[in-house]
Amino acid sequence: MRVLASLFSQTWAVLLVVLLWEATVRWHGFNVIVLPDPWSVVRAIVTEGPLYAKAAGITLGVAVAGLLLGSLLGAALAVSGWVSRIVAGMVAPAALVVRSVPFIILIPVLSRLLGYNLTMVIIVVTLLSFFPSFVLVSSGLAALPAASADLGRVYGASRLRALVHIALPAAIPNLFASIRLSASRAVLGAMVAEFLTGIDGLGKLFLLARGDLEAERAFAVATVAAAAAVALFLLAGRLEAAVHRRMS
Repeated sequence: MRVLASLFSQTWAVLLVVLLWEATVRWHGFNVIVLPDPWSVVRAIVTEGPLYAKAAGITLGVAVAGLLLGSLLGAALAVSGWVSRIVAGMVAPAALVVRSVPFIILIPVLSRLLGYNLTMVIIVVTLLSFFPSFVLVSSGLAALPAASADLGRVYGASRLRALVHIALPAAIPNLFASIRLSASRAVLGAMVAEFLTGIDGLGKLFLLARGDLEAERAFAVATVAAAAAVALFLLAGRLEAAVHRRMS
């Protein structure tokens, strides 16, 4: 009973949405093309499980690759800005400009430059993921206690040694926090890029379902994508918690 109560406490909001969804379809008598009921969506997922699993694997793969690359890129830019004020003056405005451009606009440009392939999708996710890492790691580096810097100077530590032994350990938890914050957006970014370019993945499945007016399949793709995003977010949260325990 405790397990069921704990499960219900964590999923009651989702169950409420499903019940309201079912009630809305029944009350208004929507056609399946307009709004399918939840059980039609579940049947679509069960019936074509291998198809959705393969597409989800592709989307999750490029999302994780872009997420890790973007997080490392943001951390590298933050570190370079910490090491050199001149570099910081160049990196911060450039990062802000890239972040300000809607990524949907970048997808056609990158597709023309790099081709319609998974590499392009990974780069899109990388550009989506680097800014939170850059901001949070920069904040972690800037928030070092004054006593730490003073201690390093007393022992004659060089800038590089201070970075490796003092600054980076203090900023690592922020790096993993940025990975958690960007996890769900990485799946969304990968799916949108696949949708706009027709590259294999959940985005392409959604594109095909919409074109064929198969609303239940479109909702099934959206459900699988949401589940993948939540799973990646929870995994990143577990990883962040483990890092915090290790660093504390």
